[in-house]
Amino acid sequence: MNIIAQNKTSIRLTDGTILDPFIVRLLGQRGIIGQQSISEFLEPRLSELPSPFLMKGMEQAVEIVANALLNKHAILIWGDYDVDGTTATALLLRFFKYLGCGEAQYYIPNRLTEGYGLQEDALKRISDENPGDNRVLITVDNGISAHSAVKLANKLGYKTIITDHHTPPPEQVPADAILNPKQKDCPFPAKNLAGVGVAFYLAMGIRSHLHSNDFFDDTRAVPNLKLLLDLVAVGTVADMVPLHGVNRILVRAGMETLSQCSNLGLTALCRANNLDPTFIRSEDISFQIAPKINAAGRLGMANRAVELLIAGTKSDGQSIARELTKNNEKRKNINIQELANAIHDIEESEKTNKYSTVIAGEYHIGVAGIVASNLVEKYNKPCVVLCKIDGGTYKGSARSVPGVDLYLAIEKCEALLLGFGGHTMAAGLSISTENISKFIQLFDRSIYEQTQGKVNKLTAEVDADIEIEDLFKNDKLRQLHLFEPFGQGNPQPIFRDTESRIFGITPIGKDKNHLRLSFGGSGRKVTDGIAFGLGYLAEHCRTNKDKEIMYTPSVNFFRGKRSWQARVTSVEFSKP
Repeated sequence: MNIIAQNKTSIRLTDGTILDPFIVRLLGQRGIIGQQSISEFLEPRLSELPSPFLMKGMEQAVEIVANALLNKHAILIWGDYDVDGTTATALLLRFFKYLGCGEAQYYIPNRLTEGYGLQEDALKRISDENPGDNRVLITVDNGISAHSAVKLANKLGYKTIITDHHTPPPEQVPADAILNPKQKDCPFPAKNLAGVGVAFYLAMGIRSHLHSNDFFDDTRAVPNLKLLLDLVAVGTVADMVPLHGVNRILVRAGMETLSQCSNLGLTALCRANNLDPTFIRSEDISFQIAPKINAAGRLGMANRAVELLIAGTKSDGQSIARELTKNNEKRKNINIQELANAIHDIEESEKTNKYSTVIAGEYHIGVAGIVASNLVEKYNKPCVVLCKIDGGTYKGSARSVPGVDLYLAIEKCEALLLGFGGHTMAAGLSISTENISKFIQLFDRSIYEQTQGKVNKLTAEVDADIEIEDLFKNDKLRQLHLFEPFGQGNPQPIFRDTESRIFGITPIGKDKNHLRLSFGGSGRKVTDGIAFGLGYLAEHCRTNKDKEIMYTPSVNFFRGKRSWQARVTSVEFSKP
């Protein structure tokens, strides 16, 4: 809905709805003030997207791909095993299929046995198995640092296009075309696209180029790229890049596409996890959809995630969705054990870093990133989990806290590393055993240099004090939903209620770690709620009347019916 000003004190939507003053105040707290800013935020439009040809390297990339398509040359897409990489791979596969030019081939390395990025042994094997001239290699969500592998691709006869969003090294990779908004002198205005966002822009550029050269006619329809935006939404939210500007436009439109259920695999995955596919929110992507897609890669089967995302039949989508959901349960069990091992190792260590956490051991490489995230939450400082690969090498994942540029911190340790890559909040690296001790010290020092010992707390700020029953009114919730998508740069609002009573307290879950709650306020309206991970507070909630409930609106989907519920993030009790 477009927005027009009603007068100086109120703003009206074009359907006649006046924005609630409470909603306007929340927008103002986020620096979104005035008619134009509010309009751009609440109703982002695809027409506002910048041209793909502002991205450095786009002209060269589309020329290479167009020539391959017109001459039916082989195209190999080289992806990554996380959600961003698998959605980007699936996006280009679907796009090339829409063009009616045959199916491209794809390859994603095995996380457990090969590791991240363009792998020379696998590339050589694929080249030998599929000989030919004028072949094209397109990387998605990787490749910006793969100098030796790209040189091999050139030697094998591939025209190579790198599409990536990770920070480029000083020396440019020797590819035929590079698409990365972060590369030097790139005028593209949005520097924080996810890998799937860069892949989508490549598709935009190719379609525009083909259209200008009369590729489309009565037998070849111009593909509707909005049908691919559900993949962009999932990959972008999962990769935790800032959700403002171009990313907000792409994800908002992608969530609309998700609701149309055009992707059979994603729809099946939603239904397999008790989500309403016609009303998906960003928290559903973060906590339900993305972990299932990621689980495939964490267990060394990322190709199954791609097969889900390109599923051509409902039955195929349902079968793979069930498989990925089951795999995620296996991943959870592995993660629980490895986190316990990591905490034990940290607490048993004679010496721990003051400003960071670095551990090295025989941990499962597939869950290193999740364990690192768990440790960040526990210790509130950047964390690196290094996993033993063979006798002399460790590979690992790193996660950061707000205010600490993880890539910059690791870059200061580059001389000790075999390789590294990533961005502000997440990174990966490899290191020889003999350099681990020096790395631990240097990494801690580099964190201190950024923070001077002051690290932002991971506690969420309260956006407003409001009773649950006052917020849970259709008009307010509907208007608050326009704030979606939530994520980095646009956090989900947290509200505080000091008045509502809690009753109907029921511990739920296999280990009774969660709570099913009901809330009642002064108006006697009952609102249902859920509190994940707060099962230990059940008795306190029953016996303590003076409490502060921190919560945010969420959606419950049960037996085909959708309803709003309060998701409690924390409960604080008055001290006796």
